[in-house]
Amino acid sequence: MAGMPGVAGPREHDLELLKAVIEGERGAWPRFHERYERLIVACIRKVLARYGVAFQPSDLEDLLNTVCVHLVRDDFEKLRRYDPTRGYQVSSWVGLIATNATHDALRRRGPAHYSLDDDDEWAEQPDEQLSPAEIAVWRERESWLNRAVRRLSPGEQQFLRYYYQENREPEEIATLMGISVNTVYSRKNKVRAALKRIIDEMMAE
Repeated sequence: MAGMPGVAGPREHDLELLKAVIEGERGAWPRFHERYERLIVACIRKVLARYGVAFQPSDLEDLLNTVCVHLVRDDFEKLRRYDPTRGYQVSSWVGLIATNATHDALRRRGPAHYSLDDDDEWAEQPDEQLSPAEIAVWRERESWLNRAVRRLSPGEQQFLRYYYQENREPEEIATLMGISVNTVYSRKNKVRAALKRIIDEMMAE
């Protein structure tokens, strides 16, 4: 029944629910969790699949709990960063937090579970089987990445064009940029690290 704690009312707007959670309204968090649990799990599964991580139902539950901790930590600090004037939905913001939290969890598990050289997230295209909500999350991540790229130096942007857009071989990139092949690989990691740092800074702004 609508209005009972833990049950989302059919007409409760996402922004209204988000505000209720942040303000500590009784029963708001269970409603929020119920509404976005499937989206969060979908984002977790997408990251796990991308890096070929084998998992059990208990692992999925642990990661779901990890994401929820990120959402509620420091008095819902990450949820408070949501800005409706930027033109994206609450679900996109929740999905972005879930995706980033899962990436962080995999990094803490070590290189056996996460590698910057695994399926390149920067060059990834949306899966045709994704739901509209998951596609919205992907598009939002793409938007963040594009804005982050514009903050790189011209040389770094040129490197990204050669490596990801034009799919040139490392040897060809080395020749074009006057660097060694080993430097191509190290520069790739440096540019990726710079992008991650810029995105973190953008999220904190």
